[in-house]
Amino acid sequence: MNPSNQGKKKVLLIGWDGADWEHITPLLEEGLLPTLEGLINRGVMGNIATLQPVLSPMLWNSIASGKHAYKHGIYGFIEPNPQGGGARPYTSYSRKTRAIWNMLTLKGYRTNVINWWASHPAEKINGCVVTNAIGGAKFDPALKKFSAGRGTVHPEKWSDFFAKLRVFPHELVSEQILPFAPGATELNQEEDSRLTTLAKVIAETMTTHNVATAAMELEPWDFMAVYYTGVDHFSHGFMQYHPPRLSYVPEKDFEIFKDVIKGCYRFHDMMLERLLQLAGPDTTVVLCSDHGFHSRESRPMITPREPTGPAVWHRRYGIFVAAGPDIKRDERVYGASLLDVTPTILTLCGEPIGADMDGRPLIEIFENQPKVQTIPSWDDLPGDCGMHKAQGEMDREEADELMRQFAALGYIDDPGEDLEAQGESADIEAKYNLARNLQWLGFHEQAQPLLEEVLRRAPWEDRFIVQLADFYIHAGFLRQTVSLLEKAYDLDSPKNHGAKFLWTIAKFQLGELGDIDELKKWLQRSEKLTSQQFFRLGEMFLRKRDYELAGAAFELGVAKNPDNAEALVGLAGVLCRDKKFEQAVELALRATGLVYRLPKAHYVLGLALLRSDEPERAEFALKTAIRFGPNYIQAHRLLSHLYRKFLNDPKQADHHAAEVERIRNRPIADKEAQQNRRNMLFELPEFDSEQKRHDRLIEERPDRVDPRKRSGKTFTLVSGLPRSGTSLMMQMLEAGGLPPKTDDIRQADVDNPKGYMEWEKIKQVGKNPAVMNELDLDKKAIKVISMLLQKLPPNHDYKIIFMTRPVEEVVESQAAMITRLNTEGANLDSEQIERGLASHRQEILGWLAGVPRIKHLVVDYPTLVESPEEIIQSIAEFLGPEILPNPERMISAVDPSLYRRRVSET
Repeated sequence: MNPSNQGKKKVLLIGWDGADWEHITPLLEEGLLPTLEGLINRGVMGNIATLQPVLSPMLWNSIASGKHAYKHGIYGFIEPNPQGGGARPYTSYSRKTRAIWNMLTLKGYRTNVINWWASHPAEKINGCVVTNAIGGAKFDPALKKFSAGRGTVHPEKWSDFFAKLRVFPHELVSEQILPFAPGATELNQEEDSRLTTLAKVIAETMTTHNVATAAMELEPWDFMAVYYTGVDHFSHGFMQYHPPRLSYVPEKDFEIFKDVIKGCYRFHDMMLERLLQLAGPDTTVVLCSDHGFHSRESRPMITPREPTGPAVWHRRYGIFVAAGPDIKRDERVYGASLLDVTPTILTLCGEPIGADMDGRPLIEIFENQPKVQTIPSWDDLPGDCGMHKAQGEMDREEADELMRQFAALGYIDDPGEDLEAQGESADIEAKYNLARNLQWLGFHEQAQPLLEEVLRRAPWEDRFIVQLADFYIHAGFLRQTVSLLEKAYDLDSPKNHGAKFLWTIAKFQLGELGDIDELKKWLQRSEKLTSQQFFRLGEMFLRKRDYELAGAAFELGVAKNPDNAEALVGLAGVLCRDKKFEQAVELALRATGLVYRLPKAHYVLGLALLRSDEPERAEFALKTAIRFGPNYIQAHRLLSHLYRKFLNDPKQADHHAAEVERIRNRPIADKEAQQNRRNMLFELPEFDSEQKRHDRLIEERPDRVDPRKRSGKTFTLVSGLPRSGTSLMMQMLEAGGLPPKTDDIRQADVDNPKGYMEWEKIKQVGKNPAVMNELDLDKKAIKVISMLLQKLPPNHDYKIIFMTRPVEEVVESQAAMITRLNTEGANLDSEQIERGLASHRQEILGWLAGVPRIKHLVVDYPTLVESPEEIIQSIAEFLGPEILPNPERMISAVDPSLYRRRVSET
């Protein structure tokens, strides 16, 4: 193993997307995660609070920068493409601030970054970067080498090496899959794609691990960040089958897939063991997730029909573990946030944090409390940090490939081919996600125009209507809330109970409900309301000073979700009024342990502690409340009382009394403005009926199984690896009455004495789809090399005969052809070429099986030559008499003497 730079702390940051203590703790108790258990025992562990919206690209860039999304500039999965229109994935060009690896590069640290969200294209930092595009590495049959794609790896000298480390699903053997789902052998894989999904996630996770461990050994490093998507992807695919069994999950499915999540965590534990071995005992390890994942009864029944719909499965709290020479042992940490990771790592390394960071260093986890240094901003420090200096241009084909990869993984909808529609959709989603982040932070003035804009541009989107209504309530525009909801919905319809709930809250705050009977009715609807809705009901009852009903609402909120920090605080406040101070302290502590930056939680905690005769602890809690809420008038008032009556500090008592007066006497215009907001109205867009909006939504976002708008043409193609019998199949189809499309540019030779039957222009199909518009092309057979199949225009239908041949025969035939032509072949040995070609072929076959507009037939070349009659019959049935009128004549084209270099021949 290579040593790190002298005198620098070594830090390993490991990301497990979606990891959750709810799933981990039972496995720890069973002794099934020994590596993680050992890490916890020699360090600290606790929850880590996520941010809003709960979208991985936004969250992992907040982890890497210590800043909210509105500062770092990553607002989701895709953005409008500034070069040439359309859309592209968010990239490292999009990030507006320096990440932790840029900061440490400035200070001379050698850093590795593996698979991080939006790290593509690779930044030229002091170390190694393998971006989140590594999952698209593939074997290029034309170049006969593994390729990671431009910009995937820095330094570029390692690009081909890391590309070869990709694991392809078809390479997995049963011993690698069955531990996750022992009963999977019972599945009919031709009709059930779940085993394919499982294999894809396993292979994807193995690829990340291969690259990470290789990077740890290739060159020296001081800081390394590696991000695993596996837990999140396993969970999205199989959490519905996790125990306990849900009522709608068939017993057989449950028995087959109930152990997938358990297998996922055990798999990650084994990989963690190898990372720790390579890191060494002197490395500080930080393991975290960006959010948790719902399980048990909190699993959603329906995934919303929207681009970020799967995020409904994401839970508010993830995991945090830290262990190393300077970290406390076997202790818990409370109130950690994603924003705290970078400040904590900087403090660990003895480096300053930026005053513009939104997180704090978790100094409570250190054995000896470090001195925290601060600078205005890391972004202002001079020097080469490796960050891209300006908005760069991403190759269109490269961007499209990443988009396809994201769509295949389920991150985004299929973007389609319409560049204008792509760009419009990406811009709307980016602004919507940014607005949600700003709204969550209470930046109402910045969020309002964005939310109103996206609704004007897409008024059929119910999520935009509801989000804006919710915003109007929080911002105090109560009359506008009522107007919007009444205009958009039939509020008497049971299906619109969510909108009716918001309407009720707004009308209540306007004083137009008369009494609280309408609110009380909602308490009986426990099956329909969420935990957060019960919390809001409790807040309304508090306004009426009905503490019994408020307590009941908060209790229901906590029962629905025991980790709802706001509901816990509300219930703690009611318990304080009932003089149940010990219980109130317990609940308030639970709340601060979940979300530390919650001023009211610290205030209620301080109040309960003071009433429990613990003034010193109460002082700390109340000062913390003011730190996060400087204008929290109740906290200032209580602190003034505390200093005067209990701590004998009149100077501090007077200070907080003065703060109370300052807050109270803020300019009257502010108070008048707040009052006027209640009745303010803004222009709203016109809304179609709910049914028309629903129909438009289906049109804008069709089911994946729905066909695209078709041209009405069906093309007949012959494909496969080079030297796999495609020329023979073209000759057979011609004999059967289907003429070939050929330009005769490539003449017959010793390798293909009967001709290649190729059409040179088809090679342009990726850049020029119009080549398929040539007259009568759909009435001919077209030979298409396998690497071009994914570039075919999506508005046509295709029937594809895909030729296969033992890969070792293909490689030997290609090598002989290269020798005869006296050209240069690949700089790989035959085993590497065989693996690459097999991977490419399997990938293409998997893709063919999943595209509704394509029907394909696999034909084995050796079988065709040796026993052609049965194969010809299947081809005739596949194509039909309208396309292939004389299938009985096809056998005349078969010449067994041309089948050379069989596997048995050496």
